[in-house]
Order: sequence, then C-alpha cells, then structure tokens
Amino acid sequence: MLAAQFTGKEYFELNEIPAPKCPKNGLVVKVAACAICGTDHKIMGRQNLKLEGGKKMQMTLPRVIGHEFSGTVAEMGGNMEGICVGDAVVVAVTVPCLDCESCRRGYHEVCDNVKIISFHCDGAFAEYVAIDERAVRSGCVIKLKSAQNLEVASLTEPLSCAVNCFELTPVREGYVVVVIGTGAVGCLLVELARIYGAGTTVLLGRSTEQVKIAAVSGADYCFDTSEVVDIKEEIMEITKGRGSDIVITACSSPEAQKQALELTGKHGAINFFGGLPRDNSLVELDTNLIHYKELMVVGSSNSAPRHVRKALEFIETGRIDMSKYISHRFSLKDINAAMDVARRPPRLRVLVKP
Repeated sequence: MLAAQFTGKEYFELNEIPAPKCPKNGLVVKVAACAICGTDHKIMGRQNLKLEGGKKMQMTLPRVIGHEFSGTVAEMGGNMEGICVGDAVVVAVTVPCLDCESCRRGYHEVCDNVKIISFHCDGAFAEYVAIDERAVRSGCVIKLKSAQNLEVASLTEPLSCAVNCFELTPVREGYVVVVIGTGAVGCLLVELARIYGAGTTVLLGRSTEQVKIAAVSGADYCFDTSEVVDIKEEIMEITKGRGSDIVITACSSPEAQKQALELTGKHGAINFFGGLPRDNSLVELDTNLIHYKELMVVGSSNSAPRHVRKALEFIETGRIDMSKYISHRFSLKDINAAMDVARRPPRLRVLVKP
C-alpha cells in the first residue's frame, strides 16, 4: 500500500509498504479521509518527539502519522458486537488502558498508560490502518450511521476535543465565551459554545484573511487583533465592563495565555486548549489576576471515546455542519503539498484522501 512516512525530516517520504496485518481481535480500516492537525506539524518539526535520557525517541521511526480519520472496516480478526466488514467507522485515537488510576476515575483521555494511534503505532496517512484489540476493547471503534458521512466524519476527533473542553469548563445559559484562535478547532469551539447555551461568542485571530474565513463559525464578533488598538477594551464594551465568562486559547501562543487572564471577568474560567511547543512552554502569568478575580484556570488535552461518540452525534444529527470546515482536499501522493497549505492561512481543515 502507499503510505506517507515520517522519518525525522521536515517532509514525508512516500513509500510502498506492506499493508498492515489484521491484529487478533482487532481490525483493519481502509482510510477514506485523514485531516491534517496542528499536532502533525509539531511532529514534523520534531517538537513532539520525546527524548528518554537524551538517547532514545519514544516514537519509533519511520512512522505513519495522521489521526483525524474515518474509513471502512476492511478486515476483522474476530467477531465484534455491532461491527462488520464494510461498516463505516471513526476511531478514538487516544486509547486508554482501562486499568490505571486515571482510567478508574474516568479520565480516559489522560490515561497513565495511554497509547496514541499515529504516535505509538502507525496512523492514517496511508491506504490502510490497523486497530488493535486494546482499542476495540476500550470502545474506540465507533460505527457511523451512513458511509455517506465519511468525509465529514474524519473531523470527529477535533470536535471531540472541543467536547472535552466544555466538559471541563461548562457553559451556562447566557455566558460570554471568547475563543482565541481562528483555525477550524477555534470555529468548532464557537459552535459548541452556542449549542451549550452561550449568549455571546467572540472569536479572536491575528490574520485578516483567516478571521474572514473563520466567520463561517457564526461567531457574534470576529476580531483581527492585529488591527484592534485595545482588544480588552472591545471585550469590556461587549460585556458591559464585566469581562468574558470563559476564555479558551485555541492556539499555540504564550501571548494568548497571558491575554486570557486579562479578558476574563470575576469568577470566570480559562481553558488552555492549545498546547505550546515544548521549547516555549514556560509562560509568565500575572497570578494576582487569578487570585483577586477568583479565576479557574484549566487545561484540556485529547479526548476519550465518550467524547468522540458525543461529537459524532452532533455531526450525524446535523447540529454542526462540518462540511464548511473542509477548505482543501489532496490525494495521498500530494501530502507534502497538503502540509504546505495547512501551515499557511487562510485555511480551515485540509483533508488527505488516499
């Protein structure tokens, strides 16, 4: 099969490699579409490669990455309740062990022994991807109602991370929610905030063209902060001097995390949704703002299978039109061109279709 392999360089090597063997009590999925995520860029830039004692990388190379995907079951390594060959599926890629203390407490997305598809094993920038018994046992394989939804279903994973965000920072009726970051995930956070009851949504970005394309989210206000003299003043005017109830940083920006404390009102909540590069993750924060405004600051990372199911429900019931967040489509053989497009605004989600 054709696969795009990460070999430690800043571009993929396209190679014909053996198709994966079907694991016992697992399955093989024929990939329909796999979207490019910011995490893929971090991996390609070697930002997400963890070193053990400075000697050994946890990610074994070459590695097929790609984790926002959908497809059809091509082969099964045993009988599985509710799943058959030919079924359209999405896969929760953060695979919990179900045995550790975090899992016992229900925090599957931060499992102590987590296995991440596309990091610890091959992902979906290929024609086929193997899903092992652990993923099946953990409920990570989720059947779609219709194969017609395969393209938009590839975006279930980023939406599931947004579901996790609002599980950790709940929206109350009438809240003002500010999202910093105008990529596809920032847009999805705006849409979910509205579904969960937000009264006003504000989207902030730093690229005029990207802010324009992100208006598809339906945010009540979209600001290009590079053209606004004082964004805090704008937020205070919108909120009648109170400040936002929730601020979410949906970007890899230390400045955005600092700004979030300024924009949040008393008893508000801040969610550091976007992770920072490993070499730039120490941020000076004015903790007096947290102290005197009694702010709650949380992070959200990844998603659990339950979040993926909820996200798929939003997609399949039509509550969120995911098709408008697909801005580009590329074949697998053109994946390096796809990565170039995904790095530069304006764009939303870029799909790779084997």
